[in-house]
Amino acid sequence: MNNDLKLISSIAILPVLADFLEDLNEDKAFRTEMKIATQNLINQIRKLDERVMKNASPDTSEQQVNIQIAFRQWLKTAQHTDEK
Repeated sequence: MNNDLKLISSIAILPVLADFLEDLNEDKAFRTEMKIATQNLINQIRKLDERVMKNASPDTSEQQVNIQIAFRQWLKTAQHTDEK
């Protein structure tokens, strides 16, 4: 796996992680200190994503979205497998 693929994959997965952490914060899953740390991590992920994707080509942006969708679908599949 080359560095470009590693970078776009990381940049695609991190925003999904940030979304999940935001959901957990909204659901009050964390106590105050952890909530603050989680919010700081979310902010750092958003900044990194913005910095990396700022000059991305339309193809790269599309790849990012496709990876995000595939990752979310994979998680749903894994969840259904665990429920059986």
